Amino acid sequence: MTDVTSFDGTRLALYSWGAEDAPLVVVLVHGLGMSSDSWGDVPRRLAGAHRVVAYDLRGHAQSGDARSGSYGLASHAADLAAVLDAVVPRGGSAVVVGHSLGGAVLLRHVDGGADDRIAGAVFVGSGGAGVTAPGFPGRNLPAWARVRLGSVWFALLRTGARWGRRLRPVRAVSDRGIRHFAFAPGEPQEAVARMRDDFLATRPLALAGSALGALADDGVTRGRSLTAPTLLVHGDRDPEVPNEEIHRLLAVLPDGELVQVPGAGHMLPLTHPDLVVEQVARWVGRVAGERDAAA
Repeated sequence: MTDVTSFDGTRLALYSWGAEDAPLVVVLVHGLGMSSDSWGDVPRRLAGAHRVVAYDLRGHAQSGDARSGSYGLASHAADLAAVLDAVVPRGGSAVVVGHSLGGAVLLRHVDGGADDRIAGAVFVGSGGAGVTAPGFPGRNLPAWARVRLGSVWFALLRTGARWGRRLRPVRAVSDRGIRHFAFAPGEPQEAVARMRDDFLATRPLALAGSALGALADDGVTRGRSLTAPTLLVHGDRDPEVPNEEIHRLLAVLPDGELVQVPGAGHMLPLTHPDLVVEQVARWVGRVAGERDAAA
């Protein structure tokens, strides 16, 4: 593990696998309340042919608390820029893979202009759009209602995170909620437990602040700015990202492709690692081939 310092002095924990001199880097951005561990064996398995890096979001896992106090999407996007500055060599490029909130971070990063270092992107269980509650789009609310609801959700999330940490022995209660909001029926308990442990270990302020920062943010509107070839890998039983949301994003991407995973939920890196590795490797191969052909 090494450290990257972001724009406001926040320390980001960075993990790396594979050859450091590779011209194309795979950058993994995890979801809300999770950590780099939420990718499971995906980084190690991809590293056989690529350089892979992952980092913990600010206030999550081994990264430091936000020095500026900000956990909004703009700050998370600036963190991604700092990571790209640190890991993409001069003349090199990256394929950014975002899970859940990680996809929204990427869309915010390219807002207003493409980043030439990003040669490709993969969204895993991510439609890029913020929600007020799972499955309830905040974009349809008037501004005053979004503000009011935001303050309520911030208080509930922060309180819930604090009590969740105190009540960690009551695993059955936590697991039922996590399974309901992130998993399809029948997906393995081991994956549920792994997500639960990550989620309850996240500092309450970072969890609530990051959730509030993404509240009602319709990242789909930024999809046209993501000009690099983009792959969407989506479980058709994902309770967090409805099918209609993933199709909205696909419709605006300049160069997009959708791979739908029958019967799968939100945590694809843990429940379907073979498929995630296969699809990311395929996309990296496509991007690398196009880059070499243009050279």
